[in-house]
Amino acid sequence: MGADPRIGARLGELPSRSADAGSGRGGEGDPAMSPDLRLQRVLDRFELVSGIGEPREGTACVVSLAAHLAGEGHTDRPACASPLVRAFAIPVNDHMPRGARQRLKPFAPRLIGTNDGLDRARAEVLRRALVEAILPAASGERRASPPDGGPAWRRAGLVRRLRTRLLRGALLRRIDGLLEEAESGRGRGQEVELAGAAGDLLALCGRDAWDEREAEWCWDQAIGLLDRLCEVDAQGRPGAAVGVGVRAGGPALLETGS
Repeated sequence: MGADPRIGARLGELPSRSADAGSGRGGEGDPAMSPDLRLQRVLDRFELVSGIGEPREGTACVVSLAAHLAGEGHTDRPACASPLVRAFAIPVNDHMPRGARQRLKPFAPRLIGTNDGLDRARAEVLRRALVEAILPAASGERRASPPDGGPAWRRAGLVRRLRTRLLRGALLRRIDGLLEEAESGRGRGQEVELAGAAGDLLALCGRDAWDEREAEWCWDQAIGLLDRLCEVDAQGRPGAAVGVGVRAGGPALLETGS
C-alpha cells in the first residue's frame, strides 16, 4: 500500500534540496526517490519543541508537524488527526526532555488519517493501559523515597515535591472518576478528556521522576501507548504504509519501502 496521497502532495509542494555534489540527483524533487525517503528528509529538517512551533524555522510539535505534512497549515488541531490521540500526544510532547521528544517525530505521519471515527476503540486501548500499567505505577510513585537517601528531594525542593504530589493526586482522582463513569456506561463522550488526563499524568510523572531510570520508564510508557493508539485499524488507512516498522521511536521510515 502506498503512502497517504495527502503526504505525497505536500512533499511535492516543498522546495527541492540542491542535488548531492557531483551526483546530479538526490534532492527531494528527484522522481527516482521513494516517497518514504522524501518524507524522511522532510522529518529530518524539523526539531520537535514544546508548544506549536514555527515550521518556517524548522520547529513543530508532533501534532502541528502532522498538520504540516497533511497540508493543513500551521495548527495543532488538524482535521486529519484523532481528537483522542491529539489530546494524549500534546502534553507528552510538551513536557518531554528535548532529546527524548525527538522520538515522537515518526508518529507525525502516523497521526494522519486517525480521525476515522474509531476513538471509542482507542479509548478501550487507553483504559486498558491505564488500569494495567500506568495507574498502579503512578499511584505508588514507583518508589516511596528518592534513591541514595534523598538527594533528589533536596534538589527538587520540598514545595515542588508537595505540589507534584497534589497535582498527581488530583489527576489520579480525575482519571479514576472518568474510568468509573466509562465502566458504568455514563462516560461516553469523555474519551478525549480521559486521553488528555492520561497524557498529563505521564508527563507529570516523567518530568518529576526521582531519577533517569524512572523518567525513562514514564516516557517509554507514553511512547508505547501512543504507538498502540495510532495502530488502531492502521492497515485500513491510506497512509498505513508510511508507519510500517516505526515502533516506539525505533527504525527509521526509510525501512518502509516505496
